[in-house]
Amino acid sequence: MKRNRHIATASSLICLALLTFSCGSQTEGPAVYSKAVGAADEGSAVQALRTIASAQTQAKAMRNSYGSFDTLVQLGFLDTRFSGETPNLRGYKFSMTANESRFAVNADPQVTENSPTTGSRHFYFESSDSTIHVNPTQPASRQDPVL
Repeated sequence: MKRNRHIATASSLICLALLTFSCGSQTEGPAVYSKAVGAADEGSAVQALRTIASAQTQAKAMRNSYGSFDTLVQLGFLDTRFSGETPNLRGYKFSMTANESRFAVNADPQVTENSPTTGSRHFYFESSDSTIHVNPTQPASRQDPVL
């Protein structure tokens, strides 16, 4: 009985040590986690821009015109998460202009009660450029550096 108690105590200490070492120091742990979540939110925004670009390419081929978010959802090229004028996904607000010959879309971090973001960079994609631009402090444009 005593031996089982010692084994359980030893196992608990080993688990605690592993947890402590895997999280780093207490001062770095939360900051590292926050940065990782921010990178994930930004990665999700970048992937969403690529998904939107692909949907726009399909819409242009089918209708000879680019479309709004709602049009792309109605055509089945985007899922319903993209419905509305400015959909919010993982804390990023997406806004788009589109017409027959071009489209441009921005992804900007938004802090809301339901969807706080830890991402901080702003992204921009335009049909005529086909690259993603990034700005660390304000909505991005074609003049900003390429990601």
